[in-house]
Amino acid sequence: MPSPTVFANGSLDPFGDVTEGNFEARTRLFYATDRQPAEPDDPQKSYNNARGHVLRAGVAQIASDPPLESWENARRITLAAARDRDYRLRVAGVTETGILPFSAIKYMDTPPSRAEVESAGRRFASQINAQLAQSANNDIFIYIHGYNVDFDYSTLVSSQLQHFLGYQGAFISYNWTATPSTLAYFRDQESALASRRYLRELIAFLSTHTDARRIHLIGYSAGTRLAFDAAYQIALGAEENARLGKLILIGSDLDRAYFLHAIEDGLLDAVTDLTIYQSQTDSALAMSRFVFGRKRVGETSPPGEAVPAVQAELARTPRLHVIDVTDAEEAGTGNGHWYFRSSPWASSDLFLSLLTDKDPAARGLVRASGEIIWRFPEDYPQRIKELGRFY
Repeated sequence: MPSPTVFANGSLDPFGDVTEGNFEARTRLFYATDRQPAEPDDPQKSYNNARGHVLRAGVAQIASDPPLESWENARRITLAAARDRDYRLRVAGVTETGILPFSAIKYMDTPPSRAEVESAGRRFASQINAQLAQSANNDIFIYIHGYNVDFDYSTLVSSQLQHFLGYQGAFISYNWTATPSTLAYFRDQESALASRRYLRELIAFLSTHTDARRIHLIGYSAGTRLAFDAAYQIALGAEENARLGKLILIGSDLDRAYFLHAIEDGLLDAVTDLTIYQSQTDSALAMSRFVFGRKRVGETSPPGEAVPAVQAELARTPRLHVIDVTDAEEAGTGNGHWYFRSSPWASSDLFLSLLTDKDPAARGLVRASGEIIWRFPEDYPQRIKELGRFY
């Protein structure tokens, strides 16, 4: 993942309170998964690709090849516009804390005791609180991956996001049971929906048992369905006192009518704001549109195609930000679907949103009067540099 432009041009350094002395403690990456633990003859080392029907939590250990040698070296590489070599990440191991107490343990052949899962819940909450106490940022960030990935891949993407967030707050990789196969699209859509109760319960658990100020959801591709539905159920009253923060949907495969119905049902009342990243060059969503016969939320409508009344109403909707990344540098790389990692401009806006709470205009984006869509101007790098240091 290339360094975001806002880092490379010196406008933002998220590592101000990370030092050689606290680096190891600050970089703990948490996970929560409903995958089954791997068996001895499975190709996976920690969790396989079958549903486990309970939610397990723990800490993943990440290593770099070649090693980064020191924190100062890692920081220098991250803030540079170019690198002298490639660095690859791998999951070096996981330490499971246990099955969380809201899991449906009664359906297990040999379930743990109620005391065991309650104890695991207390340990996990204590780990999260210890992580929050190390940072001035008291937020929890949860990444919900897309389809066609295994446990390790989604965990490594989470590690990249956690790193570029400057190890602020606490980061959780929510590993639902996706299948590492391009042919598993519909199978994974069902698996994502089957996991929404556990994501919703995890949000409620963290809201009740940790010191988190807010809990942000970052959903990608098929994972946006899961993130969106969890927030939607919370908006409908499924969980009280959930401290949801930002809901961010990247390359979303959601049906547009379903999205509008959720807005009407008060979804925005359950979150601090909702950001949708869209693109005109996302061929993965173009294939989804072909299959379902309808435009997806993550696709930018060509000029004149959007229903004027819908666009006008959404433009007046507070706390809703729709951002078109089509003109962002490297946004069309590959199939144009993973721009939040390939485009230094798109990743800059994502991290600025999560770290500074500034609105799109204050992050260097532009839009025409009366429109809902925010866009990246041609002079985006210079524009954000002229805004000065963000903190």
